[in-house]
Amino acid sequence: MYAFVAIGVILMIMTMSSGLTPEQSNCEDCGAVGSFIGLSYILLVIAIVAALGGAVLQSIMNPGKIKGTLIGIGGMLVVIVISYVMADGTVEPYYVNDVSETASKWSGAGLYAFYILFLLSVAAIIYSSVARFFK
Repeated sequence: MYAFVAIGVILMIMTMSSGLTPEQSNCEDCGAVGSFIGLSYILLVIAIVAALGGAVLQSIMNPGKIKGTLIGIGGMLVVIVISYVMADGTVEPYYVNDVSETASKWSGAGLYAFYILFLLSVAAIIYSSVARFFK
């Protein structure tokens, strides 16, 4: 894992020091920067596969913990559905040419999900503090 972190930091430093400007972001003539970005994508895919593979392997080795994982995934799905229902798909007139109604709705859903999860985490911290105080 530390090897992936080290490689990522090295690639980030090399990419940031390449002098690539936002005007050149299409990378038609990026040289080594394009290769580093491609390598970063490959390493990202490897890290995702390793994380998912580790989770599946742990689930196979200890099936009793699957229940907790499924409860967590179900809770996240409930938060996402509630956020999507609450979100408004209205696009401001300034962005009408750049942003679709669907993108606006999903963006709002992401913000609502963040707010809900933030409030739930604060509530959990307060609850654990109060419960420990009364023990």
